[in-house]
Amino acid sequence: MNAKLFMLGILPMLFSSTGWCGELTIPVENILVEDGDTLVVELPDGRQRVQLIDIDAPEDSDNAKFKVDMRRTGLDYDTLYSLGAMATQHLGGLIDGGERFILRYEPERRDRYGRLIGDLMDEDGVSMSERMVANGYAIVMPRAAAGSAHPYHALQRNAQKEMQGLWGLLPRQAHLWAGASFSR
Repeated sequence: MNAKLFMLGILPMLFSSTGWCGELTIPVENILVEDGDTLVVELPDGRQRVQLIDIDAPEDSDNAKFKVDMRRTGLDYDTLYSLGAMATQHLGGLIDGGERFILRYEPERRDRYGRLIGDLMDEDGVSMSERMVANGYAIVMPRAAAGSAHPYHALQRNAQKEMQGLWGLLPRQAHLWAGASFSR
């Protein structure tokens, strides 16, 4: 896609009246995937870790959340690690196509791990958070939808129904990880 079409695609986002308060929208390149819901990007103020907004993906490293997920789900180390590795690999595939990406974030908004919270969008304005949920490699973060229906819930239900991504590869384990009921 040429630069002119790319700019036409992002202009509505740049001047949207429904944007986040204090948000920045910036083109990013050389994106590194840390895990299925975390990226590392170069911003004007240096390298930053970014939590993709409103989603959670299984961990692929032995960190505190990995241990909590093992206890919560009853899944063994290798199984949980496999789920995380598949989610990480899928996100890597989504951003490894040489496309241009836009990061939308609020510089002052961070999660409990110190990561910026942002939305990475492709040239067509499609959110990588949305794609990860629709493709079955992430779920809507429970606190993101507290008290209301999140727009990604329909995508998540469809991914489960159609056995997309983790829901199809390791259905019982994916349901345990997600805290969802499993029936065949």
